[in-house]
Amino acid sequence: MPCAIRSDELALFQCLLIGTWENDPKLTEKKRPLAYNVMPLPQNEAQPHRPAGTPLPKYGGFILKNFTFTETIRFNGTAKKKDSPLHQDPGAVAVVAGAPNRGGTYTQFAHAVFYEQQVRFAEGPQGPRKGHPHGDIVHLENGAWLHLGSRHQDRGPYGPETVKGQVLDQPPYITIAKQIAVPHGNSVLALGSVDLFDKDHYKGSASGIQANTIIPGAPIIPDAPVPYPIDSDIATKPYYDPYAKKLSAANDYENPSVEWTLNPNYPLQRALEIIKPKFHIHFRVTTNPLFGGDGVVTNIPFENRKSKVTEYWADYWLLSTDPKAPRSMKFDYLMYNQTILMEMKISHDKGKTEKTYTFPHVTCNTVKKVPGTPTEARKATPTALE
Repeated sequence: MPCAIRSDELALFQCLLIGTWENDPKLTEKKRPLAYNVMPLPQNEAQPHRPAGTPLPKYGGFILKNFTFTETIRFNGTAKKKDSPLHQDPGAVAVVAGAPNRGGTYTQFAHAVFYEQQVRFAEGPQGPRKGHPHGDIVHLENGAWLHLGSRHQDRGPYGPETVKGQVLDQPPYITIAKQIAVPHGNSVLALGSVDLFDKDHYKGSASGIQANTIIPGAPIIPDAPVPYPIDSDIATKPYYDPYAKKLSAANDYENPSVEWTLNPNYPLQRALEIIKPKFHIHFRVTTNPLFGGDGVVTNIPFENRKSKVTEYWADYWLLSTDPKAPRSMKFDYLMYNQTILMEMKISHDKGKTEKTYTFPHVTCNTVKKVPGTPTEARKATPTALE
């Protein structure tokens, strides 16, 4: 049974997440946020975007709904006044918590920070407009980030004595987990770890648990592959490729930024050029098999039949612009790139026959922490969760 815990029992990356984050107006290009979503959607009546005489199959059966967006994400702290202002959240309902998993001989602990996320269109027909200055909501999500470890098991239901015996270490590739709930009817349990920096002088800093996760300099983010259908017979040559065309018909394809679609990491690369971080923390999770265990994705029946989510992976970077970050613990930006794989039924003959394709759905953004406790920040920002 989960119970509230002190914030100092969390991993460092969890402590730094606590608070409210949203898009920074400085991180824009041509008045568009440096955030992007590449989202293919099935639609049997979609017109083929290929010239006459090219080999079958035609480019039909799906549309694109690609767009920039703004985001507010809130990581809940603790309601306890004795915790530091960095973690205290007087309005918190879901507080930082620990959930011991009893195994008979020893116990695994899972320390959790809960979050809630809201994403809004930043452009297109559902973007900011008269009467809707912040754009329509396109995505809602909640879940938890877990830090996993092991310890001796309490003797009896409460202790204080413990059971003697061997305590097995947590597999090094599975020290954290992300639990996700999306109201489409999808749930995700992704596993992973935090990158370590092994220089001795970072291990003894004031950051507490996992102090050696602070890495000097900016992360290196390479170009990302084009999110074409995987192992498909859908052609991808630029002259008949909707991913490579600037399309803006609201009832057909939407691909407003070709260079971002062809390199989904471009918004992150540009954000790094603007932020110029001095330190970073990198953590990643995946549902793909890892040494020591696998994650999992589940879907409701409709999603299983029509647009089944099969895999999820994500990279996150906490960024600090403070040259004294190992001592100050000021990490003011959060950057991420995530991919889900979706099995979609695509028809090239307007529904007469269908074939299953696997499409990557890629999302990336960089958000900045809002000053104050999570509750204060929520009241201060006009795009906070409503």
